[in-house]
Amino acid sequence: MKRRTFLASTSVLAIAMMARPRRLALASERLTDAHTTTLLRMVKDIFPHDMLNDDPYLAVVSQLKGAAADPDMSGMLVSGLAGLDAVSEGPWADRDSGQRVSDLKAIEATPFFITVRVSALFGLYGNPEIWPAFGYEGASYEQGGYLFRGFDDLGWLPEPLS
Repeated sequence: MKRRTFLASTSVLAIAMMARPRRLALASERLTDAHTTTLLRMVKDIFPHDMLNDDPYLAVVSQLKGAAADPDMSGMLVSGLAGLDAVSEGPWADRDSGQRVSDLKAIEATPFFITVRVSALFGLYGNPEIWPAFGYEGASYEQGGYLFRGFDDLGWLPEPLS
């Protein structure tokens, strides 16, 4: 396991543990396929990228499902998804994009939302397999630095006036 992956994974789990509700989860609070679909939609709405397929997003959801082996984490995810449906007064995933985003803004201070957002942040942007989609080549020191490797390749800036 690479150091970056280890740090990202442990950071997500540490935040999830701090954000967990202080109650015992019921045995019936398990993530279902409907929950998984809603989590996928939520992660895609928090970090929308048209150039990415579902695989990186599914990896984030898979990481959340793995963390849901802990009953408290499972309870937080299930109750958070139920709360999201309550905010939207029906199935949240069935709403249109604008309504879903406004519902997410309504719950953005909750431990549930923060846990999902941080998991998605590290899960997506810490994934070297999708860096090329963003034009990121990785750390510069491994490739000799930026001075002779694109330091002045700023095609998006206009040419300076002479």
